[in-house]
Amino acid sequence: MADIPLLRLEGITKRYGSLIANDGVSLTLDAGEVMGILGENGAGKSTLMNVISGLIRPDGGTMQLNGQALVLSSPREAAEAGIGMVHQHFKLVGALTVAENLALGDPRWGRRMLLGFGGLRAEIGVLAKSLGVDVDFDVRVDRLTVGQQQRVEIMKVLSRKPRLLILDEPTAVLSQEERPALFRMVAGLAAQGTAVIIISHKLEDILESCRRVVVMRHGKVVNNSDVRGKSREDLIRLLVGDEMPVLAEKSGAVQSGQSLLKTAGLTIKRPNGTVALHEATFEVRRGEILALCGVEGNGQSELVRAVTGLLKPDAGRLDYWFGEGGDYLDAAALRRQGVCHIPEDRLKDGVLPDASLGDNFLLTHLGCAQFNRLGWLRPKQVETAVEEAVRDYAIKTPSLQAAMSQLSGGNQQKLVLARELASHPSLIVAAHPTRGLDVKTIAFINNQLLERRATGAGVLLASADLAEVWPIADRIMVLSAGRLHGPVAVSETTLQEVGRWMTQR
Repeated sequence: MADIPLLRLEGITKRYGSLIANDGVSLTLDAGEVMGILGENGAGKSTLMNVISGLIRPDGGTMQLNGQALVLSSPREAAEAGIGMVHQHFKLVGALTVAENLALGDPRWGRRMLLGFGGLRAEIGVLAKSLGVDVDFDVRVDRLTVGQQQRVEIMKVLSRKPRLLILDEPTAVLSQEERPALFRMVAGLAAQGTAVIIISHKLEDILESCRRVVVMRHGKVVNNSDVRGKSREDLIRLLVGDEMPVLAEKSGAVQSGQSLLKTAGLTIKRPNGTVALHEATFEVRRGEILALCGVEGNGQSELVRAVTGLLKPDAGRLDYWFGEGGDYLDAAALRRQGVCHIPEDRLKDGVLPDASLGDNFLLTHLGCAQFNRLGWLRPKQVETAVEEAVRDYAIKTPSLQAAMSQLSGGNQQKLVLARELASHPSLIVAAHPTRGLDVKTIAFINNQLLERRATGAGVLLASADLAEVWPIADRIMVLSAGRLHGPVAVSETTLQEVGRWMTQR
């Protein structure tokens, strides 16, 4: 008798109205196997993982775990069965310590919240040591870097000794330096017999860490094969077929475009008194893309929030092209003048998940005469604008009336992009606009930025992915420990040099 796979899915189907998110998906996974799942945004990957982890119930199909039928009604039942999932958007409570977060929701420790967590510390300490991970139980989670928070989330799931671990976009928030530690952890888990599923849009993740790759398209599995011998180009072809994504050519280099934004000595302190940004001085010009890079947590978020009017600097100047510089201007005032903002965390700062596409589109256009006449909304104009956005940005949605939460992450991001660019802004501040997106959507968004650059807009592009921004940036600067290196023309430096800036303290 052949060995029984750890997980077997047969004909898993999930519908949302007329949209079929999973269409008869069948696959198996063995104990100790690391399997990657690829697919464009909206291909059905996250829906399938939410079925396996108990977040949603399928409309059809069956699951088996170690040969036994498995019917899940909640993530708690999945955890009890030995299935754990680390979501792309972490579920930690920032105001609590690492130990308190590890105890939350775990019946073994949840009733001991006021005690010293001696048993928890001992058990997770042994687990962390076996995987080569450092854990500081007493630090508040909001004091940790994003990579450290991810390791806490993983430890929380692993403390329940899952037989199957699902990692959703695990490297989307990690720097190049943090990725090897994650993959060493994954290899260690597989050696101990834990099966791991990795959902990722970063093809290097699949090539480096997985034994097998499953490719999904339009809710179906279209390829299930060994990773060995495959190249990055092979995976792209499996993803998109013959429709290889093409990046538009960048027109001639900027010579002397009008200055849209100048900062001088910009300094920002965090609530705990530490300096997030130290005397940053730079400018963004018309017709250029200025890339802001660096390992996350080094002041990029604070800088973006300051130049978009969401955070008042502690010192320094911000001067904009429309002549009202020096004094702090809030986000509403800047938007009226032609500054748009694509936020780094769309779920937290960019969308209302339970609201319709139209309501989400209106979030930054409520005062626009096109949609608002003497305080009365013009629903037909809103509907027309959303129709155009869905068509022009190839947004996959069950209907125009659908809630934002019914769209995949990539399609949500496309709507945010369409909304922000609809007013033809002069200055575009884009923070990690392609994080967690597939190769085709990344090319689409970067082409949109290049198109706006060509028409004279200036773009401040914050990203942690040097290789991705390099082909589209005119100049690049790096924040490390709150201090700015550059800006310098991309043509006058190298990836290696800029990479060294990112690791300087």
